[in-house]
Amino acid sequence: AGFSNVGFRRAANAAAAPDDPLLAQAAAEIHTPNVDALVADGILLDRHYGAPICSPSRCALQTGRFPVHVNAKNTGVLVNNPDDPVSGYQGIPRNMTGVAQKLKQAGYSTAMVGKWDAGMATPEHTPWGRGYDEFYGYYQHANNYWNKEGHIEATGAVDLCLNQLTDLVEHNATYRGGVLDPAALDDSCSSSWDADPSCYEEHLFKEKALDILERHDAAAAPLFYFHSFHLIHTPLNIPNSYLTKIDELADPYLFDDAGRRNYSAMVLYMDEVVGLIVDKLQDKGLWDNTYLSVVSDNGGPLYV
Repeated sequence: AGFSNVGFRRAANAAAAPDDPLLAQAAAEIHTPNVDALVADGILLDRHYGAPICSPSRCALQTGRFPVHVNAKNTGVLVNNPDDPVSGYQGIPRNMTGVAQKLKQAGYSTAMVGKWDAGMATPEHTPWGRGYDEFYGYYQHANNYWNKEGHIEATGAVDLCLNQLTDLVEHNATYRGGVLDPAALDDSCSSSWDADPSCYEEHLFKEKALDILERHDAAAAPLFYFHSFHLIHTPLNIPNSYLTKIDELADPYLFDDAGRRNYSAMVLYMDEVVGLIVDKLQDKGLWDNTYLSVVSDNGGPLYV
């Protein structure tokens, strides 16, 4: 998400220029009440900087290193240099450690849901090899939110496998491999008008996140949990019901661009998931002993 694609910033911009109709419409189009509440009750980092593209920023987050020292390019996942078995692959070099590995050594349980984009060439490059006890998500820059395939509209390039990879995987104490549940890979709900279609990728991520938090036994170990949204990355896939929601929230203004409408609806979905995660932490009695950080991996796209 971009710097101004949160409700509190849009509202502040509109309040500073009350006679500007464009700023008023911009404020009406973006709604993030849960993120806004966290800012109001927490600390706003107004000088937070990230790499301008996905993989470098995510590799930096996992390793605590500047992108230039870990992964400076958004290369495809199949890139490899056979002369360099350490750094010759996409993502984090094999000789670097990650935050989950360090926290696991300190006694934490570790879990991650969502977008990885920090390497998949060998098991060492995956979340499993980087210290996560449990992972449910995808490896590449993006996939289709409905059928989870790596089409060009998702990844932005044609790979050596001609984009035929279905990219949704999981690992836990008993299994490591592709998601086997056919309902998770079925895109038949893509045209549904249900409030929250069950085959939508972010719905699957949300349910897995809430399950992990519900199962966590705080008396046994502290938890490091990383929720890595696919939102708000291309392709701009969003359930129909959220388009209706954002239209109602933006009223009386009308979206004059389909991409911006989809984007705004995706921001709304993301914010609702943030609220559900906070609610679950509070319900479990974990909130008062939780450090929660909400960050964007890179800025908003100019084509929306």
